[in-house]
Parts: sequence; structure tokens; C-alpha cells
Amino acid sequence: MTLSLKRLRRQLVWLCLVFIASTVSAADHKNVLLICIDDLRPVMGCYGGAATTPHIDELAKSSAVFTRHYNQWPVCGPSRASMLGGLRPDSTGIYEIGDSWKISKRPTTHPTLPRYFKDNGYRTLSFGKVYHGKGNGKGYGWSDEPWKLDWTCYVDFDYVEGKKKRWRPAYEIYDGPDSIHNDFQTADRVIRALEDNKNRKFVIAGGFYKPHLPFVAPKQYWDLYSDDEIKRLDPAGLPKDAADFMYNWTEIASYGSQDGKLFSDDDDVGAAQAREMTHAYYACVSFIDAQVGRILDALVKNGLADNTAVVIWGDHGFHLGDHGRWAKHTQFEQAMRCPLIVRLPGQHSMTGETKAIVESVDIYPTLCDFAGLTTPSFVEGQSLVPIIQGTSNGKQAAFSQIRPVNRKKRNLMAYSVRTKDFRYVQWCEPDNQYAITWRELYDHRTDPEETVSVIDDPRNAEVIRKHEELVSENYASIKENIAEYFQRPQNESPGEVSR
Repeated sequence: MTLSLKRLRRQLVWLCLVFIASTVSAADHKNVLLICIDDLRPVMGCYGGAATTPHIDELAKSSAVFTRHYNQWPVCGPSRASMLGGLRPDSTGIYEIGDSWKISKRPTTHPTLPRYFKDNGYRTLSFGKVYHGKGNGKGYGWSDEPWKLDWTCYVDFDYVEGKKKRWRPAYEIYDGPDSIHNDFQTADRVIRALEDNKNRKFVIAGGFYKPHLPFVAPKQYWDLYSDDEIKRLDPAGLPKDAADFMYNWTEIASYGSQDGKLFSDDDDVGAAQAREMTHAYYACVSFIDAQVGRILDALVKNGLADNTAVVIWGDHGFHLGDHGRWAKHTQFEQAMRCPLIVRLPGQHSMTGETKAIVESVDIYPTLCDFAGLTTPSFVEGQSLVPIIQGTSNGKQAAFSQIRPVNRKKRNLMAYSVRTKDFRYVQWCEPDNQYAITWRELYDHRTDPEETVSVIDDPRNAEVIRKHEELVSENYASIKENIAEYFQRPQNESPGEVSR
């Protein structure tokens, strides 16, 4: 009896020690909270923008706010594939929204960010729009089935899918609670996941649909702005001497004004309608800011703020009528530049705004660096930790690509290089040995809105030569004369995962 009691005491002591060790270990975990926001241009207060975003602005005070962050392809599918895959579009072969599933194809040799963390003992969870598409399958890297709701987020409008040219509103401001909006429910899921996984290593990703079209938000966020505060953004038209290859399609043409008519894909919307849609866009941004605030509060409530990296990432910019566009698919700064806010507990010697040139492909190695994981050798980005620690000024250039949505008339690819003072765009024909069709050069020292291409100014000859070299040295499709590294076998369908 005495021996049994002694044995029982030893077991209880051992269990207590295990519990204490696991609690200490959990406190030492380096976790990741990744917040992806669709179609978000840098309009928040911390970027000097007009949107009311108190929660993101508060986070920015203890974070690095990258004001020169550029995506690799200004469309959600390829952009997300590059960020989560750690590879540029030329290395993923992903140039189309529908091809974004390909990033999951090589989980053993080229694991995605969540897959790599999962392989290193992390619980990885996805809620809302993180990948483009649901992101099922082992190759994507989630520990559990990803959770996602309908992307339109309409509340009172019922859109019947599959009917061509059926009218649907470009925005919907509804009078009701936040909780019936899909993005509120995404935040709820993230908050619950933080609570459920606070004692283990995790990567939790939450993806918000808004402010993607249609602009849907509760009325209380619309009421944050008065009509006279909403101004149409400049420039109104296409830059002088810019290529017009992208201008045969606009995203807004699949939506309509409040009078029940679809917008034209050739003509810009009217001034009054533009002001209303910009107003609705800002309402969406403020609504998403409120959801981010709820998540950040949960991070603190669960004792996770001091050991969890927080990344707020916009997948690309968005034109709000500037350059005559209501979309992203362009070669311009407004599409390529997007928000990136990074807080790495224990790593900061600098906080607030930094003008270091960085790219979305840098997020993968940054989070590996923070977590103490060796960055896989295939990853093409660079860790942002040296910038955050004050030992680096960033890159010489950021590299982005885009091609026309409608390529029936001509197959073209725009290679864009953003350096400290310039954006250079080189349009090439992949089917014609990458012959140069058109070039553009924008001087951001005097023309930050990119209103005039100065490619023909003889004073810029040396600038052009250096940027041409950057193109030839940093784009695989030109350097190696290949269009894709990934090829889908004829017998493999989207959604299947090959090892």
C-alpha cells in the first residue's frame, strides 16, 4: 500500500513537471499570425492615407511599416502563390488565377510556407481567403481542412452565379450587425484558433475578402466618412506614352451601378458613381480594420503577443479610378505597391515607416528567420529581419510581372523593375524570343503618380541601360528563355497533389 502511494506520488510529481515544462515550452514558442487582405492599397492612416484605421495604425507603432513593398504579380492567385511559395512567378509558372493550385505540387522539394512549418512541428490553420482557392490537399500544408465562405459577401443581394452579364451591384452598404458579414466570421474563426492553440506552436492565417469588389460593409463604417471627404483620385487617365495593352478589359465591367446597369469595359464610371464607390471602398477598409483589432485583442488576451510574429499583408494594390481603372491588373505603381506591416517580438531596433525596398516573396524567409528555422535553399526572397534590426537598407530593386488579361490579339509580358527613384517596364513577346515591344520609364522623384513615361528622354539613357540589365539578370523567363518550371501532366486535374 505504501509502495503504491509512493509510486502514485512519483507519477503525480512527474505529471506536474511535464505540465510545467510544456507550459514553459509553449511560452517560448515562436508563433506566426498571418493576416491577408485582398485588394488593399495603402490607404490606412499609418501610410498617410485617408481611411480610418485605428487598430492597424496602433499595431504599426510597434511594427515595421514597409512603404515600398511590392508584390510579384498584381493578381491574387499568382501573388499569393509567390508569397506562400517563396518563389517568383517565373519560378512557379503561375501566371493565372486558375493555376494557383500548382504551388502545392512539390511538397517534399519545394514546400509552401505552411507546409514547411507543419513539417517542423507547427500546427498550421487557414481561415478565409489565404490561398486563391480553398487550398485543400497535403501539398498546401494545412493541418486541418481550410475554412472559407462565399467571396462576394453580399448580405441583402442574392447573385445567381452562371448567368452572363447579369447585373450585380459594385457595392452594398447594409444596415445591420458586423456579425452577418463573412469577414467578421473569418475573424471569429481566427480568434477561436488562437484560444485553442495558445499552448502549442502555430501558424494561423486569416484572409479577408474585403475590400475586394463588390465593396460590402455595414453602414456604421460608411458613416465614418462624409461625402465631401471623398475625392476622386488622380491621375484620371492613362499615362502619357504608356502601353495600352492592359486597357481592353476592366474588372469593374462585371459589376453595375445602383441604377441596375453594368459598367462598360471601355468607358470610365461617372464622377458621382466614382465618389460613391471610393466611399464604399474606404468603408470596407475600416470594417476590416475593426476585424484586425478584434484579432489583435485576442492575441493579447491569450498571452501570445510577446512570442507571435504578426504580418499584415495586402496581396496587391487596387486602382480607385486613377489611370481610368477599377482593378489591379496593370503595370503601374498603384497595382504593384501594397501594404506590408511586420511585427517580430524581440527583433526590433526600428519601428514605424521604412522606405526599404522589399517584396512579398521576402515573407517566407522572414518568418523562418524569426522562428529559428533554416530557410529552404529554393526560396528566392530575402529575410526582412536585418532591416528590422537596423543592419540592412533593403534591396536594390523589386521585380514584378503582369500580362494582359485578354491575350487573344497578342501574347505579351510586362517585366517591371522598381528601384529607389524609377519604375522601368519592359514589354516583351514570349513567342518571339522575348523581343521588346514597348518600354516605359517613370521618374518617381518628380512624378510619383506615374503620369508621363520619360523613356525617350536622352538624359535617361544610362538609367535605362541599368534597368535593362536588372531585367535580363533577374527574370528566369528571359534569362533562361523558359516560360514555366511547372508543367501539369495531361492526366492530372486541378486539386490533385503530386509528390
